[in-house]
Amino acid sequence: MNGHFYDTVSNHSGDDKRPTRTTLDRVKGSMMTSPKIIHIGLWKIKKNANPKAVADVDKHVMSFRSRIPGIDLAHAGPLETFNFAQEIVDAFGISPDATFLKRGYNHVLFIVFKNKDFRISYDTSEPHLNLSPIMMPLIEGGMNGVLTVDFCLPGIQSSTFNSHANNQRSET
Repeated sequence: MNGHFYDTVSNHSGDDKRPTRTTLDRVKGSMMTSPKIIHIGLWKIKKNANPKAVADVDKHVMSFRSRIPGIDLAHAGPLETFNFAQEIVDAFGISPDATFLKRGYNHVLFIVFKNKDFRISYDTSEPHLNLSPIMMPLIEGGMNGVLTVDFCLPGIQSSTFNSHANNQRSET
């Protein structure tokens, strides 16, 4: 069976055993297609933080694309909030002000990695490690003011994403 582990499907007569893909095979297949990894960091920047220092952090993050292998997109900047549409206000009986949804976070780091291996190597890359001394003094409560999450975008090919990312850059 080509070295793969298979479950079998029976026709209940006992004579028809067809191999089926197992969860392990599906996971291996998913890894082979190299899903993009999205890394998001939410930060609670101090209200009295020096705007130039915050801009320097943003520039440092945006330089990751050219300085750290495997990054398709790197961005940092302030979070945006938009008022809820009247239909949402009416349906949920809430205020149109959506600011409460940010839970005190006011800045974001957004990075798209080519795959999980590049995401893992990012943690110990010099540019990432050099971010801490310039970023952490700006964060309210130290690491309690940081929330990071990662997730994958299976099925998105590099060429498709890169085309979209390049289009976005040319529009700005």
